[in-house]
Amino acid sequence: MYRILIVDDEPVIVNGLVQLFQEQTDLELDIRKAYSSMEALEIARKTKLDIMISDIRMPQKNGLQLVDEIVYYWPSCRVIFLTGYSEFDYVYEAIRKNVDNYILKTEGIEPIFKAVKEAARKLEEENLRRLQLERAQLHLDIANSFLKEELMKRVIGGESIISLLEDERYRGIDFGIALDRTSFFVVGVADRRVDEHKFKLPQSVQRIFRNHLPVSISCEEVSYDDRIFVWLLQPDMGLLNRFRGTYEDTEEIHWQGIVAYMRGILELVQNECGELLGVNISFGISGDLLHQWESIHLQFEGIHSMIVKRTLLGQHMLILELEKLSRLEDTLHKAGGIEQADFKTILIEQIHQYIEDNLAGDVSLTAIAEEVHLNPSYLSRYYKQVTGQNLLEYIQSTKLHVAIQLMEKTSLKLNEIAARVGFESPSYFTTFFKRKMGQSPQEYRNSK
Repeated sequence: MYRILIVDDEPVIVNGLVQLFQEQTDLELDIRKAYSSMEALEIARKTKLDIMISDIRMPQKNGLQLVDEIVYYWPSCRVIFLTGYSEFDYVYEAIRKNVDNYILKTEGIEPIFKAVKEAARKLEEENLRRLQLERAQLHLDIANSFLKEELMKRVIGGESIISLLEDERYRGIDFGIALDRTSFFVVGVADRRVDEHKFKLPQSVQRIFRNHLPVSISCEEVSYDDRIFVWLLQPDMGLLNRFRGTYEDTEEIHWQGIVAYMRGILELVQNECGELLGVNISFGISGDLLHQWESIHLQFEGIHSMIVKRTLLGQHMLILELEKLSRLEDTLHKAGGIEQADFKTILIEQIHQYIEDNLAGDVSLTAIAEEVHLNPSYLSRYYKQVTGQNLLEYIQSTKLHVAIQLMEKTSLKLNEIAARVGFESPSYFTTFFKRKMGQSPQEYRNSK
């Protein structure tokens, strides 16, 4: 599955492309859309992107400027420009930025489909090359510095990091985290030990993690018992400034923006660990450690305990956030001695409730996965395994069901009904309804 972002300041073009791509059964895509470059950046800050189709001429930031921002967050994202203009300057600049394709809007939809398939092929090739490099290096035993590992283990065990760094034993080590700046840690837990990689799993997981970690985030790491990992992370000022002052005109760091960005990185790590090592990794993200360094061991215990509880209930590829754990713990506490089958029922009900509550808003795979603390790709597979139904099909059937209920039981206008079930474009709603019911919404309402 690849995530594609469609960006244009003309909603009719965006909505039309979304509809056409949804009808392409040979392309497995998680589709996101934006009606401006600024909206596209908001999505990029919290969602992994694989392919972007963008108009060039847009207000605020044009498409060429947008590319620079997008690849800052997701360097592997393939870019396709869609424009109504064929000026040489635009073509030259697009080529200079290594954009995959430059398509005129007058060329029709087929060149766009072809370009997306080609972009997907290139992503597959890049992924294959990366996996091959990893396989070639599996025999290498890359160990962390003994003193750094010892220091990290003592900190996670409850000793003061401030005191330890002042200790003569550790004073000379090159510790890459500054205690006077925003930092956080990520806990990773492998579901099971893989026999054929018994002595190589920790190094392999750590290498995959570092490969996907941007240079804008410093890292110190340690592993326990071949299957528990802790990464202490610190964004540099350049990255922090991108999450500062962009929300409600405040100079404070938007912490949830950083966490959402980290979720996208962890999604990539989980997918690659599954493909390359055949092992599921669950993650938990701590709170901001600035002024909270002495609480590291308590945060670690809380996150690790919840991962273990969810794993015992048959959950894999979790992405938990410490600040959202209380609701999850309340659910498990109220359930008492819950069995796996019962927990599956609770989780599916939670997914359905979220879809019902947010039908007019964001019911993307990414948003639902964040709500239930799972990797988006895993959530899609898990839902189908448990229910026998595709999650995207369930969302569409729910939209249709609610729309019919509103048409039959209210006097709301059709455009109001379209908005309530998540269609910003009434014409797109009409197309969707007619495809499902064989008649337009107005024809259906007139027949009742």
